[in-house]
Amino acid sequence: MNINQKAEQALSGMADGNVWPLSCPMGEQPGEYIVYMPEADVPEDFGDNECLGWVHHMQVHWFKKSGAKKPVNYFAARKQIRDALKAAGVSIEEIRVFFEGDTGYTHLVFVCSMEE
Repeated sequence: MNINQKAEQALSGMADGNVWPLSCPMGEQPGEYIVYMPEADVPEDFGDNECLGWVHHMQVHWFKKSGAKKPVNYFAARKQIRDALKAAGVSIEEIRVFFEGDTGYTHLVFVCSMEE
C-alpha cells in the first residue's frame, strides 16, 4: 500500500467522507473536506551505489467553513487527523494553520512523510 492509499484509508471516516486526492471535485465545496497530495519521492539509504529505500512526502489539507466567516475551532480535528496519520505509519513534520477570510474556511496543512 502506498502513502496515498494509507492516507486515504486513515482519513476516510473524517470530514463526512469528503476525502479526495489533489482537489475537491465538487463544483461547490462542502462545509468540511480533506484533500491530500504527493509532494516528492526522495531516494534514501544508499549502499553499493544503489538506493535501498524511498521516502514519500505529501501534504494533507483539512478545510472547514464557518457560517460567519470566522475561524472555527480546529483543535479536535487537528488531533483526530494527527492520530489517524500516526496510526497509519505516517510521520508528521509540521502542521500549518490558516484562515481564508475571503472563503471563510479554516485550513490546516499537515506536512507528512513515510518510508517505503
